[in-house]
Amino acid sequence: MEDRHDAQLGPKATHAMTLTQLGRPVWRQLIIGFVLLWAALVVLSASAAAHEGHKQQRQAQLAAQQRLQQQQQAASAQMQQQPQTQASSAQMTPGEMHENMGEMMMTPTDRSKLSFLERLRTWLGAFHSIVVHFPIAFFPAALFTAVVGRRRPAFGAPVQFLVVAGGVVAPFAALLGWLNAGFELNDPDRLLLAHRWLGTAIGLGGLALALWAWRRPWEDRGAGMVLSLSVMTAAIAVQGWFGGSLIHGIAHLNW
Repeated sequence: MEDRHDAQLGPKATHAMTLTQLGRPVWRQLIIGFVLLWAALVVLSASAAAHEGHKQQRQAQLAAQQRLQQQQQAASAQMQQQPQTQASSAQMTPGEMHENMGEMMMTPTDRSKLSFLERLRTWLGAFHSIVVHFPIAFFPAALFTAVVGRRRPAFGAPVQFLVVAGGVVAPFAALLGWLNAGFELNDPDRLLLAHRWLGTAIGLGGLALALWAWRRPWEDRGAGMVLSLSVMTAAIAVQGWFGGSLIHGIAHLNW
């Protein structure tokens, strides 16, 4: 005769055992492969002539930002000195603003002077702006389906897939970000440092959430998962602001 306690916990225990048996080798291979890939790319990047191309690019971008700020300050001073009717002539035209922004965003780099390894690093790093959109979409969608799925179970069915998918892609997006910005830990740009380490935390946190959702799927709509996804979504929003500030300037969301 089947015990009542076993009958209640049977499906959950059987489901957990099945996921454990099937998922453990897969996750071990993914984690080991990701660690090996990360280590290989770090060694690859470290041997690429001290990242001369990246340093020159960052210095040029910082110089362009300083020139843009100086031009804006000069225009503001002229507006205060000139009559109101001539104030419009002191403002920067859209073409001048676009030119300065383009200089800041697309600083030319002589790639012929870069070594093969450095060119490979910068080429791989360029995919950061593409891959990063996947965790941005997966984790907020997982939060939405987890919250709605607490009352409507049909909406909660994709939670596990969304969390696992976001957790698999997030570490690779962080790794590509390191390749894109270089491994210079003493970079003077504090905004870049904040963007770098918050992105690393999001990548590792996303991987932890993916393991949790894979191994314990019956908790994917629990209070702990909802809270964790809320923190992850907030971190992604802040990270998006950092990324936008690096490209468009720190005042890009001003009213």
